[in-house]
This record gives sequence, structure tokens and C-alpha cells, in this order.
Amino acid sequence: MIYNTVKCQEIFRERFIGDDESRPFKDYRDGKSIKDVAVTNEDLSCYKKSKKQDMSSFYYKSLLSYAEGLDAISRGNYTWATIKLYYSVYFSLRCSLLCRNVILVRANGNLYYLKLETNATYKKPKEMSDHGGTIDVYTALFKTTDFLCSNLVEDKFSYSWIKQCREIVNYRDEVFHDPDVNELWEKVVSDIEKNGIEKTIATYVQNKSSSCFSPETAILAIPTYRIMATAQEMKNEGIASIEERQKLWVKNILDGLVDDSFLESIIF
Repeated sequence: MIYNTVKCQEIFRERFIGDDESRPFKDYRDGKSIKDVAVTNEDLSCYKKSKKQDMSSFYYKSLLSYAEGLDAISRGNYTWATIKLYYSVYFSLRCSLLCRNVILVRANGNLYYLKLETNATYKKPKEMSDHGGTIDVYTALFKTTDFLCSNLVEDKFSYSWIKQCREIVNYRDEVFHDPDVNELWEKVVSDIEKNGIEKTIATYVQNKSSSCFSPETAILAIPTYRIMATAQEMKNEGIASIEERQKLWVKNILDGLVDDSFLESIIF
């Protein structure tokens, strides 16, 4: 299968795992040849030039996943909504790390992160999976400056909590509960039935301090706050979020599900 990987990964692969026998660090199997190696000025320049394209790619993945999650809610498909809303959070974190000048790259089962600054070195997170490693790196570096890390949901940081929700419905639970509503969604569904999805989302945004950290509402509130926060980071970087055809696609999915002010905050 032919595919295009993210640009920062391409730069990393060219640096460490190319086919040229003259390249240093060719033996990367146990990670020792890369861990703690300092970034070169040339690579640093390449990463900084490429990260904006990766940011847009991750943001679109996050935005589309969020839209598809809301669409799944509107159809009563809460298992799929759980999965898609988690992925929205995951891709938002990948985008946010780049906004904060941190890249994640992979070589032969090993995950590495690098701060884009002179003389910085490649480090390995505690977890080697893409998802666990992303959350580990992000919370280790930025938990003191991220609202969603300012409190816990059932004794877990928000990002770990919603990751666990996805793992439960995808792998651990005996069945997909649809069309029944499981405990995770009961309060959210009740709010939507009473007020509509548009007003429910607006209320969760307005009352973020309570909605994001309550296990009764966090499954929708966390991805909603995270997509808004990531959009603001993209704006701060002066990056047009996505292409016009992508904007139209997402707007069509979200039609009738969110109000105009919220739509403008995440699509710009």
C-alpha cells in the first residue's frame, strides 16, 4: 500500500534509517543509537519548516473525527461516537505538541520525542505506543499549563481517561451496546434529549470546569474543549487550519449539530 507519512517523520527517517551504508546510527534496533543524540542545526531547520504541514494534517484529522463523533451521536451510535471523539483528542494532542515545538517520531518499534531547540536531544517516553506515548509526552511536558490536566476524572488525567473509554468499548466490553445507551453516555443523552445537541454542547463549553471533569459528561466535554483549544493554538501560529474543500466537508457534517459561533471557533 502506498501512503505519505508526516513530514517530520520523513526527515527523521532520512536522518537515521536510510539505506545509505555511510550513514551513522544505522543500528537502531534497541534505540541506543538514537536516544540522547543531539539534533543537528540542519535537521532542526528542516523540522521547523515541515512542522506546519504536519500541524494542518493532524488538525484536520482531529476536526473530522470530532465532526464524525457528533454525527454518530445524532444517529444514536454511541460506541462509534466514543471511538471517534477519542481519536479527535489524540490527533489534537499530536497537533498541539507541534504547536509547542515538540515532535514525535518512530523507528523500528521505538518512539522518540524531540524539542525543537538548539542542542536538544532525542528522548524516549515511558510508553512506546503512539497513543500512550503521545499522552505520556504531552502530560509530562505541559500538564501544568493545560486546563484539561488541572483536575482528574475518576482519578485519571482527562487524556488517559478518555483513552481508557475507547479501549473499553473497542476491546474490553463483551458487546457493542448500541442501540442501548451505556452508563458512559446516559447523562449526555439525557441532556441532548432535553435541550438538543447544539445547546448541550454550548452549555458544556460554558460550564467547562464542571463538564470536563465529571465522568457523566466528560466523554463529550473533553473532546469539545480540546478541539477548541487546539484551534486557538493553530490561530496563534498563524496557520490556516484546512483547505476550503475540507472546510465544506466538515461543515456539511456539522450542519444542525453546533451553533455558528462554535463552528467559527474550530473552522477558520
